[in-house]
Amino acid sequence: MVGASYVQLSDGRQIGYQEYGDRDGSPVFFFHGWIGSRLDFAPNNDIARELGTRVIAVDRPGCGSSDFQQDRSLLDWPDDVSELADALGFGQFAICGHSFGGPYVAACAYQLADRVTSAAIVAGISPLSFDGATRGMPAPVRLVLWLGGRAPVLTRPYVSLMARMVKKPDTIAKGIGSLLPDDELALLDTPRFDGFFENFDEMVKHGTEGAYWDARVFLGEWGFDCADIEMPVSLFYGTDDQNVPIQMGEYYRDAIPTTEATFYQGEGHFIMYSRANEILRSLAPAHP
Repeated sequence: MVGASYVQLSDGRQIGYQEYGDRDGSPVFFFHGWIGSRLDFAPNNDIARELGTRVIAVDRPGCGSSDFQQDRSLLDWPDDVSELADALGFGQFAICGHSFGGPYVAACAYQLADRVTSAAIVAGISPLSFDGATRGMPAPVRLVLWLGGRAPVLTRPYVSLMARMVKKPDTIAKGIGSLLPDDELALLDTPRFDGFFENFDEMVKHGTEGAYWDARVFLGEWGFDCADIEMPVSLFYGTDDQNVPIQMGEYYRDAIPTTEATFYQGEGHFIMYSRANEILRSLAPAHP
């Protein structure tokens, strides 16, 4: 595993990231899932290179290689991304978020519309503010989200449990695989995913506080309304996703004024990998 690169932010924190694809390509910032890290994008490295895309996968505060940030909010993230882009010399850039990374795409689309050229939410979790938001999710996850929405501290035991599970690659692979359709499950046996689950504990390598706050930020007030996002956002969802059910994609489709929604019939949560080519193509800069 290649070590992370770092940028020091104006408040003194270091933010860690990893680059994939074509170093001379058009930049795309990738926001990982939960529990995940910058290493989540690794299986798509060759695809990004073939497409001429430079992907910068970023660890959120307290996760993986990034320093912890106390009491952070969702709208603190666009500031971090903006500083990182400045440090890397990007005036403009695309953004893509998978699963728990979805709300962070929405935050950047809301706050950085002048810098973001294109945005994609891929199987991204949505606010839980509408009836039936968690329908179809595994019962334990629904319970945790219900409790966390009332008192976020109640999610701590679940975070601790997940932190122990991800240190057992076979266990976490079996757990994730049990929720995937057959075609996506078959991907896990290909060379693309060699070592993928061994790296799954990267998010919690310095403890669980970052993972806890990642959940707490999502469960709290977002600080903006998706209806106020002024730039187009592309949506990609599988209709049979049990981790992030299809109604969450429908929420974003109906809430964000300008979206292009692609719903893959019979597909699940790993469309970030099975559909990587078309997702990354959607983020490519337009040419006259």
